[in-house]
Amino acid sequence: MVTQALTPTQCAAEMMTTVPAVTRFLRAGIRRHGKPHLSLSQLRVLYFLRRRSQSSLSEVADYLDVTRPTMSAMVERLVQRGLIDRAGDPIERRRIILTLTPAGEAEMTRVYDATLQTVADRLAGLSEAQLQQVMAGLAVLSELFDEPREGR
Repeated sequence: MVTQALTPTQCAAEMMTTVPAVTRFLRAGIRRHGKPHLSLSQLRVLYFLRRRSQSSLSEVADYLDVTRPTMSAMVERLVQRGLIDRAGDPIERRRIILTLTPAGEAEMTRVYDATLQTVADRLAGLSEAQLQQVMAGLAVLSELFDEPREGR
């Protein structure tokens, strides 16, 4: 039996089908575990700030792909709920710095841990060899597509 070499275009097409399905699964889990307290967008703000504390309003708006006024309103609701702190940057007066409060960190941890367990439950049916394949594939994708991190 002759097998054809796999092309980057074939991999790209498979990724464009699979990644959205995985994303939908993750979002559904996050949404389910975040209810009734937070919207998915609010949880995404908390997640972003957990990974990148001291971010500006503009950085979070860019991450969520929303306008600055929309983000400002969302931040206001999260500040009122005691989940994030908003402060002016002492160096750049027009910049707003956002950080998670201990309550915001606790809520994000609760939702993250519950969603993590949902994903682990889904993966539980895989063999050790399959889990190794998944991890190897994720390592490759992470290397190619992950957002740059400070100190990297």
